[in-house]
This record gives sequence, C-alpha cells and structure tokens, in this order.
Amino acid sequence: MKKKFGSKRQRLYNSSCVILFLLPSFLLLAVFVFWPMIYSMVLAFFEWNPLKGKDFTGFENFRTLVQDDLWWTSLKNTVYYIILNVPLIVAAALGLAEIVVSVGRTSKLFRGIYFVPTMLSLVATGIVWSYLLNTNTGVINGLLNRIGLPSVKWFTSGKVAMLSIVIVTVWRWAGYYMVMFVAGMLGISEQYYEAADLEGAGRFQKFRYITLPQLKPMIYFVALMSIIGSFQEFDLFYMITLGGPGTATYVTGFYMWQTAFSSMKMGYASAMSVVLFIIVLTFTVIQNKVTQAD
Repeated sequence: MKKKFGSKRQRLYNSSCVILFLLPSFLLLAVFVFWPMIYSMVLAFFEWNPLKGKDFTGFENFRTLVQDDLWWTSLKNTVYYIILNVPLIVAAALGLAEIVVSVGRTSKLFRGIYFVPTMLSLVATGIVWSYLLNTNTGVINGLLNRIGLPSVKWFTSGKVAMLSIVIVTVWRWAGYYMVMFVAGMLGISEQYYEAADLEGAGRFQKFRYITLPQLKPMIYFVALMSIIGSFQEFDLFYMITLGGPGTATYVTGFYMWQTAFSSMKMGYASAMSVVLFIIVLTFTVIQNKVTQAD
C-alpha cells in the first residue's frame, strides 16, 4: 500500500515539475501569439485608428477588401513570389543536404557554412544584398560587365525585381531547411543503398529512387513552411524594394504593414490578416491530407 502511495506521489511530483517547466513557455505563447491572434480577429470587425478610437463596422472591412484592387494586386504578387520561391528553396536545400551528407567527415564544417545566412539579421541581409545587386555600383553587375555581359536592373525593373527578392530569400533560407533534409537523409536505412549498390545503381539513381521517396513527407513539410513564410514575408520587401518598382513587389505582408502603420487603419489590416490566416490554414489542411494519403 505504501509503495502504491509512494508511486502515485512520485508521478504527481513529476507532473508538477513538467507543468512548472512548461508554464513560462505557455505564458509567452499566450501573451505574444494567441492573444494577439484572437485580438486581431476581433479587430477585423472594427474601424480603429489609435488616434480616434474604435467603431464597430461588422463585415465592412471584408467588403472593402473584396473591392480593393491593390489587395488583389498584392495577393497576385504574393502567389507569384511563392511559385518562384518555394520550388527553388526546396531544390537548393535538397542539393545542399546531399552535398553535406556525401562529404562525410567535413559535413559539420559545410553544415555550419551553409547555415550562416539564416543567423544573419534581416536588416543586415537587406543592406548587403542592396549593395551587391545595385544597378550602378553593385558587385554582381561589376562581375557581369567584366565577362562582357550587360548590367541587370535588379531592383528597378518590374520583371527582375521579384526574382531579385527570390534570390535573396533562397540564399537566406536554403541552409535552414538543409538541416532538416540532412536529418532525414541520415535517418534512411543504409540497407537500401547497399542493395542499390549490388544492383549497380549510380549516385543519381539512388537519390531519385531511394532518397527522394523516403524524404517525401519532409519535402511536403518544407514546402508548406516555405509557403507560410512567403505569405508572411515583409522584411526583405521593405528593406530592398519598398514594394517597387510600381507595384511589382507589392506583396500582402507589405500591404498589411503599410495599411496598419502608415495609414493607421488597424481594423482593415486585421481583416487582411484574417483572410491570410484562412488561406494559410487551408494550405496546412491540404498538406496534412496529402501526407496522410501518401
């Protein structure tokens, strides 16, 4: 009886310790994630200017959003950004992971080098790439001129500006997702590769028929995370192009920021965030269904 009581007491003590350790994290999530999210959803039904106060408007913000040409332009640009960005990030991360796994002993060195861009601040990243891709004085155009190629208007051409942001995004995040793919590759049983060696399979064949199928759930996950991140992207567009030239890089994240903090239309910006939340949630549900089906 005493042993049973002691065991129960020990379990209670262990549970209390777990709760105490997790409580600070839950409080931080509640204060900085869940509460702002809920408040933003409520605010979407108000017209709120911090200088004038709040007025309940019902679904007026959403009706205005449907008729807002700039909103549809920003959404179209965001989708275009995702179409360019996500496949390149997945491909670059997979390629880097394959290199890291194949080099063996020096993999930690390469892993650290490729991960460095992720650790840099977005402000520093924006400043450095603004200099590198400057039309007149940029290092990249200087190298192009030296080999006889013309300068590229990286940020002043509507057709090229979005591609420039994509290049910076891939450079920044490929190393982050590479770590996930490396972990996935190291978790694949060596027996598959040994059997492939016996069949005379080459490196490309092993990557195509063993590595890729085994990493399919992780590829879906990385693609989903990249899509979510692309919908939320704001910093690089603000630091490098400010939505220009014209509206060529005017994405939803930048439009929300400008609406909230330049135009001071907090309710309207909150309505945008609610719509984006629904879009991202839809992508998440679809990804889960696809993963379960596989």
